[in-house]
Amino acid sequence: MTVTTVTDASDPGGSRDEDALLAGLRRRLPPAEARLTAAVRGPVEILRDPAGVPHVFAGTTADLYFGLGFVTAQDRLWQLDRLRRRATGRQAEVLGPEYVKSDLTYRLVDVAAIARAEAERLDGATREIVVAYVAGINRHLEAAGASPQTLPVEFEVLGYAPEPFTVADVLAILRGMWWSLNGRLENLVAAQASALLPEGPLRDLFLTPEAPEPRIVPPGSPAPPSGLPPAPPDSLLAGSGDATGSNNWAVGAGRSAGGDAILCSDPHQAFWLPASWYEYALHGPEDSAAGAGHPGVPGIWWGTNGTIAWGLTNNAASTRDLYAETVHPDDPTRYRDGDSWRSFETREVEVAVRGGPAQRFTVRSTVRGPVMNDVLPAFDEGGDPPLSLRWVGQEHLDDVRALVGIGRARDWATFRDALRDWTVAVFNFGYADATGFVGYQCAGRVPLRGRAVRGFRQAEHPDDVWQGYVPFDALPRLENPQRGYVASANNRVAADDYPHPFYGAWAAGHRATRLDDVLGGGQRFTRDEMIALQNDVASARAARLAPAIAARLRAGAAGAEADARLLADVLAAWDGAYTLDSPAPALFETFSRAWQRRVAAERFPDRLLPLVQAQGGAAARLLEGDDPGWFADGAARDAALVETARAALAEVRRRWGDDPAGWRWERIHLAHWRHPVSPLAPAYAAHFDLGPAPVSGGSETIRNTGLSPAFGADSGAEYRLVVDFATPDRFLAVQNTGNSGQPGSPHYGDNFGPWLAGEYHVVHLRREAVEAQAAGRTVLEPA
Repeated sequence: MTVTTVTDASDPGGSRDEDALLAGLRRRLPPAEARLTAAVRGPVEILRDPAGVPHVFAGTTADLYFGLGFVTAQDRLWQLDRLRRRATGRQAEVLGPEYVKSDLTYRLVDVAAIARAEAERLDGATREIVVAYVAGINRHLEAAGASPQTLPVEFEVLGYAPEPFTVADVLAILRGMWWSLNGRLENLVAAQASALLPEGPLRDLFLTPEAPEPRIVPPGSPAPPSGLPPAPPDSLLAGSGDATGSNNWAVGAGRSAGGDAILCSDPHQAFWLPASWYEYALHGPEDSAAGAGHPGVPGIWWGTNGTIAWGLTNNAASTRDLYAETVHPDDPTRYRDGDSWRSFETREVEVAVRGGPAQRFTVRSTVRGPVMNDVLPAFDEGGDPPLSLRWVGQEHLDDVRALVGIGRARDWATFRDALRDWTVAVFNFGYADATGFVGYQCAGRVPLRGRAVRGFRQAEHPDDVWQGYVPFDALPRLENPQRGYVASANNRVAADDYPHPFYGAWAAGHRATRLDDVLGGGQRFTRDEMIALQNDVASARAARLAPAIAARLRAGAAGAEADARLLADVLAAWDGAYTLDSPAPALFETFSRAWQRRVAAERFPDRLLPLVQAQGGAAARLLEGDDPGWFADGAARDAALVETARAALAEVRRRWGDDPAGWRWERIHLAHWRHPVSPLAPAYAAHFDLGPAPVSGGSETIRNTGLSPAFGADSGAEYRLVVDFATPDRFLAVQNTGNSGQPGSPHYGDNFGPWLAGEYHVVHLRREAVEAQAAGRTVLEPA
């Protein structure tokens, strides 16, 4: 397609005043009351509640999902197009050169081709749902027209109109989401760096995440039979992931003050505008559920149907491998496959770039998959071999069927049956129901390999070939455990006594530690106490490491350093809570970053530091215990600590001044989220962007608000859900922004203030309650 340029796009408001600009944005919004004809069999009613959550009512399943597609497009049309562009590698075409790497990555994986093939393999019932959903999106497109004045404002600023949507587009959006959760190939390159360390304590130190002790399935839990050979303990661990994870937990009837199960779930992502999740409710002959899902895809990811409730976190079990290929010594166009040589398959990829020439790439593939070197950080200074990708997401999935089936389940057995179709991403599903039962189920297609490998696998090694998958019934699960609760926070799943092969790149266990500390005491919890836990800012990481830092800085020669004493005094007096009035989080985080880099620099070349310094396990344990030989001796480590303390305080003063009042978390940790189109339309920035506003919490607190390079809130809970079966016909939820993706809508940012304050809105499941507070109604009638 050709991208045109809007006249005066840098200031589309021209001489209009702010009121006129806002009025122009609001003219693009769907009317509160409307009646349209559509390709439906019977009337479809869409009622919006005071939070802008649409409740779709229909007499047939196809009409229900037509209505869902229609209303999603009303609220999130530009985002739907952006998600389609991300998945198919076309963002740079409209947003500029900073998206070229993302586009090339998705082109290498070839999500578009995967989705086209999957569109032909949908079962009949799922196809009917997706076809209806797509038709609903396109009906809104038709109603909005192609005029720049009626489409969402981003299309006018960027100078293009969206193409109609297809079934393949929906599947591409979903597969693109799976890649964003599963890809993370940089983790494999970081793990490969362990080869630079000697086998034994130092390598283990580097590969073990911080706080590895808490497990989702505790030691001694019943392990389901699998028929697989027992896994050696070292196959249960392969490095650490990042801190942009999620939380979920559920307490059973015996652990709630009211005697009813309570489920809480909050997914963490990099903060997006519009937000990553979309709230809605479905009321049809087969579906009656509410919660939040991914824009552009039918199915509720976090929610309840009044009988059961569910939430999920990313499991991070490894579902992809990079294979080092052997290139023919005399012919670089061929690679070894077994006892023979094959020619690389090649295709040309052109990435269109807004404001510049298209960029062209030659993509190579092997029998294992695409060669990914063009988007990977280099490990070997002399050049890496071709690294080909095998990913479960390249296979046939029944993910839409599973998403729909989850919301239709009525008990633990039918819920687990729906999860048998779940493939990728591997997720930790938390569950509670109206009987007081709680459960945990790991679901996904986890490959079996012949050996555990950190980093790259060898294309020629027979033990690196995938040998099948862990059977669903052998995946970790808990059913009404004796402790009365289930919980996950992207931490390690299984204890060392789990008998089946299961490994990945799990996050540090600090959030899981905090959950276990609170939930494991045996008390009975009220809903308000669960809400307080979901907004808890106490850091188990700080509680564990700050005293260790203070003790080491006060010992020996370090105690003579003024900056070391200042840092030690602040950390020793701190309770580890990331509250707005405390300067300790800024000092702790600045020191932690500097220490992780200093520890990494002791063993790795400078070119690899950006990759390995985030692997904080070694840095943490060098503070907590004895040094197994990472530094030359104890004196060298202590000198490095003093050096780091001095550098950290210098960094704090450079950033925030000499006055400790400027180090308070409220001055530093800000939620300030920018719409990707804002740079192209400064006049609209006040309506596109949200914040800045101070926000408590950090990257390792239950109330997860991330930690950007500038210490801002860049990732965390974009949605919070609380379901208390004492009131099964309603639940509590909040987004970090709002349910509309249209700037100028009253629901574009109306959740921002409540999210900051730890407040929620009520979502009802019964029609009479929805009717009583309806803020708008749209009716789609048969043509």
